[in-house]
Amino acid sequence: MAKLSIKDYFDFGVNTTHNGSSWQIALDSNFTQIIDESLEDRVNVKTWHSQLKKLDGPGYYKDLDQLYARVKVHVDNSVSPWYVLPVGNQNDQVVIVTDIDGEHTTHNSLEIGLN
Repeated sequence: MAKLSIKDYFDFGVNTTHNGSSWQIALDSNFTQIIDESLEDRVNVKTWHSQLKKLDGPGYYKDLDQLYARVKVHVDNSVSPWYVLPVGNQNDQVVIVTDIDGEHTTHNSLEIGLN
């Protein structure tokens, strides 16, 4: 699964509302092998989730170490160019462990070998 979020953006001279986003996730940096996309999405404006369904058959990707994503911001009738996010690693996750006393510790899944 992948989660993409827009935390902030700047508009210059538009002064309207961010009312949509276009999202894409791909296996390659040229976005020729798009796994999933949501274009002109008016529901998932700030955050979008993808289950990363496999391109070549049933099931879902679960251990991609190079995942490419990009987003466009829609502000009324104006649309930004694609903003390409840094390459992501699906195995790089935050793991929160709760012990028997209720104490929480946070780990990185790659550091503790949980992939």
